[in-house]
Amino acid sequence: MTTVGTGKMVGAQVKRVEDPRVLLGQSQYVDDIHLPGTLGVAFVRSPYAHARILTIDVSTAQAYPGVEAVLTGADIIPAIRPLRVEYDPAKAPKHKPCNWSVLAQDKVRFVGEPVAVVVASDRYTAEDAAAHVTVDYEPLEVVSDIDQAMQPDAPLIHEEWGDNLMQSVDMEAGAIAQAFQTADCIVAERFTTGRHLALPMEARGCLAHYESALGSLTLWSSTQVPHLMRAHLTRLLDFPEHHIRVIAPDVGGGFGPKAYVYPEEVLLTFLAKHVGRPVKWIEDRRENLSASTLQAKQQVVQAELALTQEGEILGVKGRFICDVGAYSAYPWGSALEAGMAASAFPGGPYKVPAFRCEALSVVTNKVTSGAYRGVGLPVSILVMERLLDLGAQKLGLDPAELRLRNMIRKEEHPYQIVTGVEIESGSHREALQKALNMLDYQAFRAEQQRARQHGRYLGVGLGCYVESSSYSYRSFEPVGITWGGYESATVRIDANGKVTVLVGTHSHGQGHETTFAQVAADELGVPVADVRVIQGDTTTVPHGWGTWASRSAVLGGGAIIQASSRLREKILRTASRLSEVPQDDLELAEGQVRRKTDGLALMPLQDIAHLLVVQAPAGLPEDEEPGLEATAHYTPPPWTHANATVLATVEVDIETGYVRLLRLIVVEDCGTIINPLVVDGQIQGGVAQGIGSALYEQTVYDDNGQLLTGTLMDYLAPTAVDVPRVEIGHIETPAPNTPHGIKGMGEGGAISPPAAIANAVADALAPLGVRVNEIPLTPERVLALIDQGRSGA
Repeated sequence: MTTVGTGKMVGAQVKRVEDPRVLLGQSQYVDDIHLPGTLGVAFVRSPYAHARILTIDVSTAQAYPGVEAVLTGADIIPAIRPLRVEYDPAKAPKHKPCNWSVLAQDKVRFVGEPVAVVVASDRYTAEDAAAHVTVDYEPLEVVSDIDQAMQPDAPLIHEEWGDNLMQSVDMEAGAIAQAFQTADCIVAERFTTGRHLALPMEARGCLAHYESALGSLTLWSSTQVPHLMRAHLTRLLDFPEHHIRVIAPDVGGGFGPKAYVYPEEVLLTFLAKHVGRPVKWIEDRRENLSASTLQAKQQVVQAELALTQEGEILGVKGRFICDVGAYSAYPWGSALEAGMAASAFPGGPYKVPAFRCEALSVVTNKVTSGAYRGVGLPVSILVMERLLDLGAQKLGLDPAELRLRNMIRKEEHPYQIVTGVEIESGSHREALQKALNMLDYQAFRAEQQRARQHGRYLGVGLGCYVESSSYSYRSFEPVGITWGGYESATVRIDANGKVTVLVGTHSHGQGHETTFAQVAADELGVPVADVRVIQGDTTTVPHGWGTWASRSAVLGGGAIIQASSRLREKILRTASRLSEVPQDDLELAEGQVRRKTDGLALMPLQDIAHLLVVQAPAGLPEDEEPGLEATAHYTPPPWTHANATVLATVEVDIETGYVRLLRLIVVEDCGTIINPLVVDGQIQGGVAQGIGSALYEQTVYDDNGQLLTGTLMDYLAPTAVDVPRVEIGHIETPAPNTPHGIKGMGEGGAISPPAAIANAVADALAPLGVRVNEIPLTPERVLALIDQGRSGA
């Protein structure tokens, strides 16, 4: 149930406590950590997308001055297990696992796959020596795209499979055949979404150190999941977990891809023990673009929507095919992208009584893909929202009106959607209506008509969604993943009344040091400045599952609230005994124990803390333990759902194909807002990534599997001049089943802009008969769509 603290900190616009050190250049990222005697590491990476390794000659490299070690796949076979994602076969019977060796063994499967590693006195020397490693390859036929991969005679990337299908999942619920048989209107389209990158400011990097006297390994890594990293290092290296320490210092952006365990991190940890000195590898931007599992969201979707004449949704069908690259990202797997896109297709904010979906994950000779902000939802929302616009066009209805007719009403919550998931709360119609009001929708439509008379092409587009967040262990049970379903926090009050929070989540730009301090301060009645938040060190903080899937506010915050409330009860119990005032008439506020009835301050928190921490057990009853420290493990409800509407207006230059964003409006409902400034920052940043997905970003490969967008001169990411000021509106519908009614919202900003922008472009070019079914909408693509529209293709 919803719990409420004092209400003075949760909801306050507190400036981020992290910002001074970031702005003053005092953050500490992995590359800022320097250990005496550290060696540099460089990798020999495959120039081929698909080839057998015949021989590797490392003799010249080993003799290069300054080189400490050169290792190949043959050298690490007995010491390092391959990365292998395995789901429960009873729950995912059509999933095929594969081995991903940290250094390629018999063949390479993508350009950039590590084949050998060089350890030298510094990175420059290691890079020079790596150039002297000679690898003899036998090139094999390359599988460069989904269509080729699915051909019966396609070259096999993993021969043991017999085909290139990693996983297939079939989903169906409701009377889907009847829905399409009785429909007055059916619209269908084939959609294609571009493969692109998370592109964090800080690329991956790690520093490993082995202390032989203690028999302990320490890994500093730019990771979102320190404890998960430690657990899998134990498994892959067969090294005792209690002798492994993983530290995630400041992390310069994660967005999902840093929630995985990578070959480089495993290998660096092994190398530290192998050479007996600290070793460091910092991914350069070319490696980041060409060889990192930061690529995602490349799908081909064939989908249909069935409607009545009045615009009521009867059912949807979809076939989602995802290009996952060469391997399965460890340990979550690469099949999540297609599976989540398909399962989210009928998943709100609309009432969809029937659906049938197929989710296919197909391997190709490209970099392995993984989760990137939204994980399937941006594709799913794009498909649904485009189909709704097509349906509205065919029925002669306004797109906004069609949505309003089908949205779950506030009073209908909790609402069980056709997949069986319960959406506990939301404001779907209200968010859409607020966005329309912020635009002055009717006035824009009138302006659009006037502009068309003068040869200008303006458009407005909508993208509405429900974001599942704060996943419990039950959320992933269908595929046999039963971990990651709780979070831990320890809250400690010292003898001076100051608070330390140790939490198992990890921030990589979200402002956790601020928001978690607010949550603890609210529960304990102290200023935010009196709360210190510690994260990212597996030796210091309790076991946690890191930060991903918009989970931290609910799960990390929930654990902090539980631990803090235990301390509050102990403080008030002690104060009641000392003051002889009933405990239920006491409260903590402004660092004081106060009487509720008249607000009288009875004693400072510092005095009680000193008694419990320093003087105890003297003066305490026998049944009262000394100290002020509590640890809590919070398990969330199965699902928590945020919702939002994104509205975009654009102007399209039909001579150049350039799409100019005019306005971008977001109305977000993430339940109780902890800090509006932080929420707005999350929305703004997510929208920038969503704009990149919609208009700019795409990794391009040729037929030989060679990356053509391997530098930031070729891979186009939006800059400050491309991202408009986002107009943000808020609605607060507290979750009925989480502490404070908090919901997750970290991915929402990135989920819906592609749909809203695509709809806006289609609306702008409607007079030309343009079919918008592919993103990103680059100028070249827009011009091609205009030509197709004019030709009637």
